[in-house]
Amino acid sequence: MNERMRYYSKIGMLAALSPLRMQKIHRNRVILNNCLAHNYADNIKPIADLLAKEYPGKFEIYVAVNDPEKFDFLKEKGITPIQIDSFEYYKVAMSSAFYVTNSGGYSFLPLRKGQYVINTWHGGGAYKKIGMDAYKVGKYYEKDLKLTAKKTSVFLASSKMFADLLSPALLIPREKFKEVGLPRNDILVKSDPEQIRSIRHKLGISEDEKLVLYAPTYRRPNDDSFGQSIAIDYGIDPERVCKAMSQRFGGKWRFAMRLHPQIKETVGLDSESVLDLTKYDDMQELLLAADAMINDFSSSMWDFMLTGKPSFLYAKDLQHYIETTAVYTPVSEWPFPKSTNNDELEKSILEFDEEKYRKDCDSHYSLLGGCETGKAAEYVCRYIAKRAKVTK
Repeated sequence: MNERMRYYSKIGMLAALSPLRMQKIHRNRVILNNCLAHNYADNIKPIADLLAKEYPGKFEIYVAVNDPEKFDFLKEKGITPIQIDSFEYYKVAMSSAFYVTNSGGYSFLPLRKGQYVINTWHGGGAYKKIGMDAYKVGKYYEKDLKLTAKKTSVFLASSKMFADLLSPALLIPREKFKEVGLPRNDILVKSDPEQIRSIRHKLGISEDEKLVLYAPTYRRPNDDSFGQSIAIDYGIDPERVCKAMSQRFGGKWRFAMRLHPQIKETVGLDSESVLDLTKYDDMQELLLAADAMINDFSSSMWDFMLTGKPSFLYAKDLQHYIETTAVYTPVSEWPFPKSTNNDELEKSILEFDEEKYRKDCDSHYSLLGGCETGKAAEYVCRYIAKRAKVTK
């Protein structure tokens, strides 16, 4: 869909949904939407959990998901799952005082005064360029961005650089950006040992095993495509990785793989030893449980960096990415050992310098003005409670 058609489709939705503006706005009603996967994960999970826990029975909390029955257990917490893009979803969205998202989903909602949009975003650091900075911007794309910008009340930032750059890129005033970090990263900053043990037990990782998580991001079908995601033959050798990990760090290693949630078709690895975690909803739990990570261009490298554990960049198409992808922070400045084939990856693991890695990560975090507080979900809940005039 070209930018003109995309823009006018949203104008059509605004008109079609306008009768729902007749509904009363409930000041204690909150709807949360994980736009990337439409499941109960990412930033919406810690926010909804904390809101239900800290203000029991005082809010009507809804989460928009693809399969409400799968998340029926949330009702025990006081959280109601509803089908995304259903009539019920639009009724709730248009009558909620608070719309919480990790990306978008609200540009085509005819929201009113008294409704607040909290955008938590879905990536840390400042890596891939987006908005006005990333695409060949035409007048309709800019109009599209303005539909979202004027409805945004608060935009969370994981770093000062992110806020400084994304404000003009998304046409959102700088003062709306709050440098408190991402709610999904609160558990990584806190790093509770008991929670780590619980997650590893759920994954079937024994106490004498170590886990390396391979989490490649999506690829575009071609360099000019927008909004599409595909998997590729990544070419990594799990057995070789585990052997190198064992030689460098000791112990017995398990190899797990998790693909990006927007990838519809999956590409597995031809190895019975690979633990496929693609359908595991909560990526942050996997990052918390892993002892090392192998990434490519996903911003989850920022998240994992918060744990202090080893992270490696592996991508056989690294050079193509550098040549075709606009980034805010050059790949050469990313603090992770880089490789484009299994020989280089093995070498990066075996020659891993922990002290240098730690210094490089600290420098990178400082350069971007990292601001992960471990209290981002708490900030959002306080913001909601204050405007809803609700106390504990």
